[in-house]
Amino acid sequence: MKINILLWIVLAFIFTGCEETPTILPSGKVVKIGVLAPLSGQDIRLGHQSLLGLKVANKMRKYLSNGDEVVLKIIDNQSNIKSAKQALSNLHVEKVEAIFSFMSSKEMRALSKNIHDTKIPFIATLATDNNIAKEDTYISQVCINNNTQVIVAAHYIRDEKFMQNVGVVYNKNSFYSKNLATEFKKYFLRLGGSVDFFIDVGSNKGLKKFKNYNKTNTKMIFNTTDAKITLKILKLIAAQKRKCKLLGTDGLLSGALEFSKADLKLFDGVYVIEHYSHDVGRNNLRKKFESLLSEDGYKESSYALLAYDGYQLLMNTLNKCQDYNKLCIKNALENSTTIKGISSNFSIVDSQSKREVYVNKINNSQLLKEVVIY
Repeated sequence: MKINILLWIVLAFIFTGCEETPTILPSGKVVKIGVLAPLSGQDIRLGHQSLLGLKVANKMRKYLSNGDEVVLKIIDNQSNIKSAKQALSNLHVEKVEAIFSFMSSKEMRALSKNIHDTKIPFIATLATDNNIAKEDTYISQVCINNNTQVIVAAHYIRDEKFMQNVGVVYNKNSFYSKNLATEFKKYFLRLGGSVDFFIDVGSNKGLKKFKNYNKTNTKMIFNTTDAKITLKILKLIAAQKRKCKLLGTDGLLSGALEFSKADLKLFDGVYVIEHYSHDVGRNNLRKKFESLLSEDGYKESSYALLAYDGYQLLMNTLNKCQDYNKLCIKNALENSTTIKGISSNFSIVDSQSKREVYVNKINNSQLLKEVVIY
């Protein structure tokens, strides 16, 4: 009887072992990876949610195939360029092998020369500016760029919603918002559409101008502002009972997740361009990741999901460059194919991301797919 029981235990281990990832034995060595995150200042939501996602990804997979452990060296860049430059200098002294950036496009462009001087490969998960990766080949983008968002937004409005006219609202004080809105306007006009209004709503004066705009046939507004300004716009639309919809840009819901339930509810029905959708690609891996992330209340954060994808890109790269030669890491980050992301595979070509893009509709704090573009 004891022999039979022992046999069943052995067989159980054999069959369950076939379904699990082989255990990696720790080598006792560490690989230091820098993290520049705005954990204070105006961009704190970017840094906080992204860092949560990165830490969960690291918790789920912290050893490389050779057993070396990936250790994160985190520095708060305080949402400003001066602090970011000092933080980069500190990480250079620490002799990190690569750096994650959760900084905005404005900061990344300002740091471009410094990054080139240090020759530390960068993974930018949130900066969407078209020229970041072109200006310095040490920077690779995980997120879609502005040009992709412009094309997706314009064709969704014209070819999916069959609308020839649109309104545009933006914040001139935001490098990202102003440039994205300007590029969209140019492209939509080239397609033969018309722009009913182009309003800077980054001030009370601009919001008043938007409030007093009485044109009634504008059914769609392309909005490049952040969640805080978007909330003000949604409240004005609700109060005036306007019959128009908003199409926002990536990360809009993530920025709203820290609002009260009543304010968050106002985002229901808003369309957004995104990297992910809640009702697509939610395999067991993603569910596990979301479960760990939800302990901090941010299950639907695209910032956190992008951090996960960036981490997989890093692990894939380090496994190719086990001597951790920076030139090898740089070259592997520039062109990496078939990275297994949180919901689908993606690639990096010439330092820019090639991946699925969604237009989603927000409902009950979730991103529900309307259209997916490959």
